[in-house]
Amino acid sequence: MSLFTELLLIVLLLGFNAFLAASEIAIVSARRSQLRAWAEEGSAAAERVLRLVEDPARMLSTIQVGITLAGFFTSAIGAVTLVRVVAAGLSALSPPLSEAQLTGLALVLVTTALSFLSIVFGELVPKTVAVQHAGRLSLFLARPIELLAVLAHPVVVILTGTTNLILRAFGLPARATLPAITREELLTLLEEAEDEGQVSASEADMVEEAFELRETIVRSVMVPRVDMEALSADLPLEVAIERFFATGFSRLPVYEGDLDHIVGILHVKDVFRIAWSDPAARSQPCRQFARPAYFVPETKLAGELLEELRARQTRMAIVIDEFGGVAGLVTLEDLIEELVGEIRDEFDREYEPLRRLDTGEVEVDGRVGIYDLLDWLDLDEEELGSHEADSVGGLIVERLGRFPEPGETVQIGPLRCEVLTMEQYRVGRVRVARADGAGTTGKGSP
Repeated sequence: MSLFTELLLIVLLLGFNAFLAASEIAIVSARRSQLRAWAEEGSAAAERVLRLVEDPARMLSTIQVGITLAGFFTSAIGAVTLVRVVAAGLSALSPPLSEAQLTGLALVLVTTALSFLSIVFGELVPKTVAVQHAGRLSLFLARPIELLAVLAHPVVVILTGTTNLILRAFGLPARATLPAITREELLTLLEEAEDEGQVSASEADMVEEAFELRETIVRSVMVPRVDMEALSADLPLEVAIERFFATGFSRLPVYEGDLDHIVGILHVKDVFRIAWSDPAARSQPCRQFARPAYFVPETKLAGELLEELRARQTRMAIVIDEFGGVAGLVTLEDLIEELVGEIRDEFDREYEPLRRLDTGEVEVDGRVGIYDLLDWLDLDEEELGSHEADSVGGLIVERLGRFPEPGETVQIGPLRCEVLTMEQYRVGRVRVARADGAGTTGKGSP
């Protein structure tokens, strides 16, 4: 066999190794969600990739067999031919070396050169390209890998069987599956995409809030009982119309006797439709026109409630506490605001739940949720210590063990909270500053 032929074989073997390395990375790195979307559009190539992903042991064994054989034959050709050629070239060195020395030096040089070429062109370059274009490359590479798997089937069966026996001996699952991306990995990717400008800060925040909503209980986002606007069931419809005008709400709970006995929800559209079509109905009690109310426990997850409200085509739920009493209410708008932030229209009254002062401090409404304040200041919950309260005002009362007086200050973790106003037994406005004197910087910074 001529030197040219043997060099050509080495180049082909390095190319085969590069193909296998690229295939492994491309198939493993391809996003399954994207592959499924292509498969649903009728892509047979995407279906092949998904089949390989679902049986990674077979795919990886096939690729490993190919890489091992490529490396073996590359080394064999190099040892037989290239070492002899290089040794002949080195024989011209002065002082002359013995045959054994020439062969040893040639072997070191050939091995180093082949290893360098194999690592760079057979591994690093193809894997880097495959990572950058995993989705599209996997579509082209899946079919050859499937054909190779058929050819190498006997060897793959032996390797897979041996591997499974060893895994079972160590108490590990024999069937391997490529792990789906975790929440933490997705959030990390989201942060990287935001840093690179692939997604905006608002888009990234919305995705993060969607994850948090799945772990947030309704009690943390509801309108508390003391802030509820409701109608007595005996009030005439005419009074309900006035209340709708005064509050600007589109729905109001209707109660019998007290708020713990909600009998329905009155909708402003129903009220005006009835009052317009039958003026005499204005003197009728509200209970006659109320729709059935939807009740949920205060410990229900907000993400689940969002789906339920959408499925039931209703926009309000009455929240019940552990003792069976009404704890508050939550609307579809409340849940959506947890995702996209405060939603206001031209009829909403001006209200600043959080306001940054020129001194670097923050003035906050006592009803603001603790998590909202932490997010605004870019702080971790662990910094505040353990607590049961959901609101800033509730946390202050919890730490003091009593209702505070205006002007009273309490330190909570790294924050110094000064109570500015009280509304009977509820904390009104609070001035928040860092206890160490540093400014309160974070996402809420202007």
